Amino acid sequence: MLRTPLLRRLCASASLTAAVAGAGLVATAAPAAAATCSDVEVVFARGTGEAPGLGIVGGPFVRALTSQLSDRSVASHAVDYAANTSQTSAGPGASAMSAHVRSVAAQCPGTRFVLGGYSQGATVTDIALGIRTGTTTGTPVPAELAGRVAAVVVFGNPLGLSGRTIATASPTYGPRSKDYCNSSDTVCGSAPKTGTGGHLSYATNGSTTAGAQFAAGLVRAGGSPTDPGPAPSTCVRDSTRAHVAADRAVSVFGRAYARGSRDDLGLVSSYVTVSLRAVDGGWERVASC
Repeated sequence: MLRTPLLRRLCASASLTAAVAGAGLVATAAPAAAATCSDVEVVFARGTGEAPGLGIVGGPFVRALTSQLSDRSVASHAVDYAANTSQTSAGPGASAMSAHVRSVAAQCPGTRFVLGGYSQGATVTDIALGIRTGTTTGTPVPAELAGRVAAVVVFGNPLGLSGRTIATASPTYGPRSKDYCNSSDTVCGSAPKTGTGGHLSYATNGSTTAGAQFAAGLVRAGGSPTDPGPAPSTCVRDSTRAHVAADRAVSVFGRAYARGSRDDLGLVSSYVTVSLRAVDGGWERVASC
């Protein structure tokens, strides 16, 4: 028979072990927190050399848009990419932007997106929209999610060096886009001028406020948060090479075929232009957009 002091020690030890084990079971069984879905999410890419986050332009833009949409919940996401001085990080940044949109769209079917960027971050946005920039390549936002993008706003977009803007380069997103290029901003070059100052003036010359007003108007035009309305039909007219790069088509022995329908688009070339319309499961060739 055990002596009383020893018995007490053994019982106390057993009780402590059971308590710890029980606490572990409770902790393990705790449910994961549910994803919080906002009415609108801003996905913004900062400029070259800026510290991780929304950056000197993205921060004021998000605050202005949140104020403009005070009756709705607005969240923001800073694209996680290197923003290096060689500009080679724009492609991976575009893939990161697209991946985030896909992830949130799958979890939050009622959330609409406002995409944007500043400087190299604008290039990130261009590539995510399927625009060829001549720098690096990345994965664009899937065609089936194009209708979830309410607006696109960029500042100091290097695409302007070729005389283009998103409005002229993207039939899909152009009508929902706004490029801001200051009069003395050599980064956006020959793009149409929308404000005064240089490359560092967008946060202080009213451009972020104007961009927020533009985006807010398009968000409201899309309907109430509980009634998103039908997604617009997506049609893209571009070169067969651009269709392949944007994954709307595949290349087989030098010829392009629409993804899904397998419609023959002709040779893969920057000079062969065709129109593709989004359909269930992919794309089909149409006469025009």
